[in-house]
Amino acid sequence: MSSAARRFFLQKTITNNYIFNVYCNPLRQANATSLLTHSRLSQKLHLCISLRAFSASPPDPPDHPEILLRRQPPQEHLRLRQASNETSEFFKSAMRKVPQQVVVVTTGVYQPESRSWLKRGVTCSTFSSVSYHPPIISFCLNQGSRMHELIKTTGKFAVHILAQDQVQHGIHFSRPALEDQCQFFNVPHVQGEEGLPIILGSLAVLLCDSHSYHGVGDHTVWYGNVSGVSVSETLQEPLIYFIRKFRSVGDEIFLNAFETATLPFEDWTHEAHLRMAWNYITEHGQEKAVPYIKLGIQKYNEKNRDKIKSGYHETITMFFIHLVSNAIVSSVNAKETFDEFLVRNKHLMDKNLLFEYYKKETLFQEDAKNRFIVPDKKALE
Repeated sequence: MSSAARRFFLQKTITNNYIFNVYCNPLRQANATSLLTHSRLSQKLHLCISLRAFSASPPDPPDHPEILLRRQPPQEHLRLRQASNETSEFFKSAMRKVPQQVVVVTTGVYQPESRSWLKRGVTCSTFSSVSYHPPIISFCLNQGSRMHELIKTTGKFAVHILAQDQVQHGIHFSRPALEDQCQFFNVPHVQGEEGLPIILGSLAVLLCDSHSYHGVGDHTVWYGNVSGVSVSETLQEPLIYFIRKFRSVGDEIFLNAFETATLPFEDWTHEAHLRMAWNYITEHGQEKAVPYIKLGIQKYNEKNRDKIKSGYHETITMFFIHLVSNAIVSSVNAKETFDEFLVRNKHLMDKNLLFEYYKKETLFQEDAKNRFIVPDKKALE
């Protein structure tokens, strides 16, 4: 075969093989039009490929579009990383559709030097049954969590499946604990024989020996051998929530309970009002958050009308929406948590704050309950 004939044969073979690869592989069909144009490049390129085809030890192929389907240069790695980030966002959107069971994991260790127990708990939403025979469960902790190191020391932990009315526990244990703070000071609990703190009123409690753990992405997955189980015979409704944006687990639990009007009325405090407003304003901005806040309060009040002493108040609601919005805007930390926000804006918890702006008779008039009245003592900034 002459060199010209051989060159024609190789060109036709390469083109035909490419057409077969593109149209028999759905992943390549999308790029067929642009890549077929490249397959008809100059005779010089086909000659280069044909000469390499007969080489005893062919070097790496050039960065030609046909070859890129099999080998990725540095630029392609960058494109894949960007695609991975996009996939992560879609993954978060998909996971927002999945109800999450809320659990609190606790452990404890005796400290001889202080003759006291160090008891810790953490709220987790990534809880799962792994095996029935033998019974093994799993949950996830953020990388670098102090709880991770403590469980490594104790080798034991208790998993509490929270009941619907234990919202406050889910929020409480989602907050980072201070070094000198006893997390269980106001939490009804007992200590088991091995020192594990057991929260009272849970749907179920699983006593576990640590099985193993390993790091995956930005979390550590812990596995536990279930050695003991306690199940409530009377409580039935679990505490669940749907992921919304990028809030803390505690805020997710709180908002879900507020929106479904399952938040215990004794937990519907002034601080809870501020937390609700802060979450909506942070997510939607002041203007778009207003209908969420108003309708949410009215729905919650209606569900608890037998406990409400005074109904919805338009002036008070809009007053605090304005103050919370201003405080959010003045924050220099875009990733500030609600607890950090409250520490920085302690004035919002002042019971007399309203009366710095309004006369009592102004607030107590019926008209102020139905429409917003501007302050008559001190102007809003």
